[in-house]
Amino acid sequence: MIRVMRYLALLVVCLGMFSCAWAETVPARILIGTSEAPLAPTPVFDGAGVLAPLQILPMLGASYVDSGNGNLIVAAAGGQSGTIETVSVNGARMVPMDKVVTLIGGERSWNAAKRTLTLLAHLDSVEFDNDTLKINCSFPVHATAKAWGGKIMVDVANTKLASEAKEVYIGAVTVAKARLGQFDSTTARVVLDLNKPTGYNLETSGSAAQIVLKVGDGLTPAPTPNTQPAAKQPSARSFTVTGIAIQTVNERSFNVAIATSGRATATTALSVTPPEIRIDLPAAQLGDSCTVTGSHALVKPELTKIASGVRLSLRLSRPMAYSVEVRGTETMVYVRPPDHSGGTLAGKIVVIDPGHGGKESGAQAGGSREKNINLEIAKDLAAALTKQGARTMLTRYTDSQMGLAARPEVAIDAGADFFISVHCNSNITPGSATGIETYYHMQEASPKLLAYAIHDGVCKFTGMCDRHPRSDRTLPYMTGLGVLRRLTNTGIPGVLLECGYVNNSSDRTKLLDASHRAKLAAGIVAGLKAYVQGTPIQ
Repeated sequence: MIRVMRYLALLVVCLGMFSCAWAETVPARILIGTSEAPLAPTPVFDGAGVLAPLQILPMLGASYVDSGNGNLIVAAAGGQSGTIETVSVNGARMVPMDKVVTLIGGERSWNAAKRTLTLLAHLDSVEFDNDTLKINCSFPVHATAKAWGGKIMVDVANTKLASEAKEVYIGAVTVAKARLGQFDSTTARVVLDLNKPTGYNLETSGSAAQIVLKVGDGLTPAPTPNTQPAAKQPSARSFTVTGIAIQTVNERSFNVAIATSGRATATTALSVTPPEIRIDLPAAQLGDSCTVTGSHALVKPELTKIASGVRLSLRLSRPMAYSVEVRGTETMVYVRPPDHSGGTLAGKIVVIDPGHGGKESGAQAGGSREKNINLEIAKDLAAALTKQGARTMLTRYTDSQMGLAARPEVAIDAGADFFISVHCNSNITPGSATGIETYYHMQEASPKLLAYAIHDGVCKFTGMCDRHPRSDRTLPYMTGLGVLRRLTNTGIPGVLLECGYVNNSSDRTKLLDASHRAKLAAGIVAGLKAYVQGTPIQ
């Protein structure tokens, strides 16, 4: 017994010495990819992990607010947010890097011999919209682009591929699809397979969480089958805007003709609150005698010079659908009322599609199944629309299974004005994403405006994170987004609304709460009113 007690005493002493040694901190280094983060004071290793000063957060594309109780509310570049507790080290506030990377996204590796923590970003998703590729990463990274063999390749340095989608159908005139892969251990690659030779311009010049690449004629030389491009790509070809003409079609429609000295490139942005269509002309110069001629009661045009070129802002009296055509030295913007707009919401036929059902449970987390939440949201929405005098139908009223193609057929057979597919989101890392996404098909003008209007209403009424309206070309058609394709050329605007993340406990709690679902339904109604009636979303 005495011998045992001696051993126990010795063990206690040893454990105490071990604990004290681990409680001490030693200087450490943090590499963001291959570059050392210039931090002051110096990061430390406390035996359990690396602690870094608060300035590491903006380096990783994150912003933060001090809650005043030793915690920070941190918002990542991807939109997700959370609380991180700070630690005091020699009088300086620091954050544990394991918590930071878990929130922001990415991968970390620790080299004990060199006392070095290396961080790699995650490539989370890609989008292709309006001839523009957007590569979304968890924190700022550098990218390079090159053309080879009828393809455009974008290499994203210091990045690991985390996207579930490895191939994204695009179906544009110039681009067939995007393929995602890991080129080497620290470089992710996105390859655009082209339908025809075309030019490109990597518009992101430095480190960014979203890499933007513009594709189109008149940019850099088109790729050829057997010729490596020059190491340095020329910038977009410059041209001059010589005049803007507002052309009246009728009291509800107008065109905008933009005259240029050469073939233009144009990018657009849409807003519902306030109603606006913005046309940016990269590399353009504003001619000395350039003026805006003509007018229309629905628009107030504003022409300005911006850093990247020239911007034409069409400030509208109500949300409008539009399309853009570049033809030689003239760029045409066709602005018209969206399909099934005008009058009031009363009498409109709205088909609501609760996603999944039966054997298809959809996303699952915390004991909740997406199919059940979708049905509850759909019923709440139907009740809210009925109060407005709209006529509603559900594609399913019970826990029943229904194919993707059959769902839009309900709207077609009913002669519906609108189709709204209700879903909830999920991702690989539980709790790492939150908020609302709204999808529309391809670049169809009316569905796009409907998506923007409903999305704006839902975000404003619920206060949830805005993850932006998106074309369904940003994800593979093998997903549930295929439900929107059948509505092409039917004249029925359709959207798919992702109402929150089932595997985010905060989102899930809201989705299960009847009062929150009422706000969700009210937001959709407000968006429909903005689309149909031109009513501001407030």
